[in-house]
Amino acid sequence: MKICILTQTLDLQTGAGVFTGNLIEGVRRINPQTEFFVMTSEEHIKPSIYKILKNWRGIRDKIRKADLVHALDAYPYGVVACIANIGISKPVIITAVGSGSVGKLNGVGWKSSLLRWAYKRATIVTAISHYVAKEIKKVLPNLSIEVINHGVDYNFYAEKPDEGNVKNILVFDYIITIGELKRRKGYTEILPIMKKVMQVHQNLKYVIVANTNRNEQYRDELYDLIEKLGIKDRVIIKSDLNRKGLRDAYQKALLYLTLPKNVNGDVEGFGLTIMEAAASGTPVIVGKGSGADDAILDKQSGFLVDGGNQDEVVEKILAVIKNKELRKRLSDGASKWARENGWESKIKHYTKLYEKI
Repeated sequence: MKICILTQTLDLQTGAGVFTGNLIEGVRRINPQTEFFVMTSEEHIKPSIYKILKNWRGIRDKIRKADLVHALDAYPYGVVACIANIGISKPVIITAVGSGSVGKLNGVGWKSSLLRWAYKRATIVTAISHYVAKEIKKVLPNLSIEVINHGVDYNFYAEKPDEGNVKNILVFDYIITIGELKRRKGYTEILPIMKKVMQVHQNLKYVIVANTNRNEQYRDELYDLIEKLGIKDRVIIKSDLNRKGLRDAYQKALLYLTLPKNVNGDVEGFGLTIMEAAASGTPVIVGKGSGADDAILDKQSGFLVDGGNQDEVVEKILAVIKNKELRKRLSDGASKWARENGWESKIKHYTKLYEKI
């Protein structure tokens, strides 16, 4: 079987790259004869009309050679796949991931019209969370959508670090959040909450792992907020952790905290870092109301909370920090949850879809 993949990137430092890489490797383990043609934003389909037109013949040639096309996010990849497939008529699977799948659905412009058209034209539509599927169905209620959550590399994140190499291990008590400095991540809401928690726990720090070279305007807003709250010496933003350093950071944290939100269609499609934290044995506290809901087993791997209710979030954080028995129970539950949701089980769903069409 030959499969043409359209995706943002293969960079394993990104969620899109982790998804794409695990999908390709997982399918090849099940069926080593499978051949993939991969087109990424960097090489072929950067969301600009000029770049797409420049590579149009190559895009159609790769689709023509494939047995099926799989677009990992609806816009622009699903739209490009469906347009390029006109006259070729290969089966097209669109996997709705996040902002690119729902952000433009309600619009009235040509991009929104193309997105709705692509969903209807696709052979199969999947979504990485029930939230994303629900948001799409608000606009396209008759569209059939199969939900396939992301998995996690459990064996890697559960592996204990070599204590002889502590270069990247943070050696103080901290709560951690990992993710781009974007408004949808909820950092603006988290920081005042962390100040309240820090007033109770004088030695506690808050660690953010994010690329500080992106989203500079929002980054600077966060720097100003940290300064205003008077917690500059207790908030650490790291952008230089490799994968093993990231695993160590997860494992040493008291808990993982995220309060995602929908910001004008920019949504959290799933919660891959939540699953990575769980695989590392770290309890999680997650603000409800996004695709991240699917990444937590409430009251077993952590707590789902109302991210807009500061008192509730602070209460749950303090409970996990203070109660070692509770933290141990949630840690064990998180490990079990992640172990049951490895990439292997998720990839089997995709291989069945490939075989079906």
